[in-house]
This record gives sequence, C-alpha cells and structure tokens, in this order.
Amino acid sequence: MRYVLATLLCLLVLAPVCAEDYLVGKGDVLEISVWGVPDMSRSVVVRPDGKITLPAVGDVVANQVTPERLGEQLTEKMKEYVKQPIVTVSVAQIRNNRVYITGGGISRVFDMVKQTTLMKLMSELGDFSATDLRRAYLSRDGKKIDTDFYALYYEGDMTKDVELKAEDIIFIPSNKGNLVYVLGAVGNPQNLQYYEGMKILDAILAAGGFTEFAKENTVYVIDKDKNKRRIDLKKVTRGKDIAENIALNPGDYVIIEEGIF
Repeated sequence: MRYVLATLLCLLVLAPVCAEDYLVGKGDVLEISVWGVPDMSRSVVVRPDGKITLPAVGDVVANQVTPERLGEQLTEKMKEYVKQPIVTVSVAQIRNNRVYITGGGISRVFDMVKQTTLMKLMSELGDFSATDLRRAYLSRDGKKIDTDFYALYYEGDMTKDVELKAEDIIFIPSNKGNLVYVLGAVGNPQNLQYYEGMKILDAILAAGGFTEFAKENTVYVIDKDKNKRRIDLKKVTRGKDIAENIALNPGDYVIIEEGIF
C-alpha cells in the first residue's frame, strides 16, 4: 500500500524528480508528506550541513540520499510517534545538484534529476556547429577530468565518456577563434572552420574559388597578430612553386585582391 501511494504521488506531483537514482543535494527543497498526519507534513530545505529537521524526528541526513530511501528512513523514525506511518518524499526544487556549462559556445545550467554521463548530456544539448569541441574540457573540484569531447561526440569513442557529478563545470568554447576568413575576389567570401593541415588553396576553393577578376599573384594572409604576408598563387596554380601553397592557422585572414583586367 505504501509503495502504491508513493508511486502515485511521484506521478502526480513531480515525476521527473522522483527518479530512483536521483540523489538529494544541499539546498534542494523537499516535500515531506505523512499520510493522515498533516501536522508532520511540510516543505523543508536541505541545509548546508546536508540535514533536514522535522518535528519530533529531529535532524536527518538528506544529502546524497534518494527520495525513496529518505522516505524509508523517516518512516522508521516516525514509528515511535505515529502508528504505521506512510511517508513520501518528493523534490519540489533542485537547487544544488547542477552541472554548469559555459565557455561562449553554449551557456546553461543543467539540473541533474538522475545520474547521467557526459555523452547523454551532450546529446541533450544538441547543435555544436558553433563550438570548438577540441578545446572543451570538464572540470571537477578545480581539476580537469581526462576526456575528449571531440572524440566522444563526433567519433563515438565511448572510452572518453564519464559520469557527471553535481557541481561539475563543462567548458565549451565557441569556434570563433578557430576560423579562417576568406575575403575578396572569391565566389563566396565566408568564414571557414579551420582543420589541421588546411592550406591556402584549400580555403580559397572552399570559398568558391577565384573569380574571373581575381589577382592570383596578389593574395594576402594576415595572421591573428596582424602580420601580413603576400602570396603569389599564380605560381602554385601553374605548378611553378607549390611551396607558396602555405599552411594556414586558426584566425588567419586570406584576402584576394581584385583587378579590373
């Protein structure tokens, strides 16, 4: 009977937070219901010391305990004061069982209503096209956890998956610092996602190639430190000096000058 009532309460009041593996955290708001004894039913906040206080029962440790298990503990303690007590515990508000996601690429606070992993969380976050997963990392208690966001998400390397814990910080930077900018006399001037080994001709072709008015012998590469270099790509396209097809770096600007003739 007690189990049925507890299950119904979870379904009607806060089903997602009644997950069997959810662990109550400090600061969470709990609804304690004692069937048939309204004077002992109340809303309580888990204190910084991890405990809650109830009439007659006194202090009870709630931190890192599932709502179901806490209900069982309270039932045992209340047997001294209530005949055949039926106690249910639900989480009204999650306040301290969170994972923080920041870095510019994605920013949000994720409430963990159950145990989850990095891969499952990333699946919920969705689009990573504007992020740089190669530079993303997970921090716990001020230390980086050994994982690889890019290999996990794009290559499916499940050895890089880790179980998340409350107060974890996930840093996911934007890809703005990992772009190459192609401007000037190309078919489709645009920002390109940099990849290892990208060369200047690769970037130009990805941006639509030279227009008919492009000055192939007057192409400039400007790096993130504002250093400017002139490249003669006509030598490359004619096979005279392929060394001019230089490798690019993140943040480089490729500018193709345009001539009238």
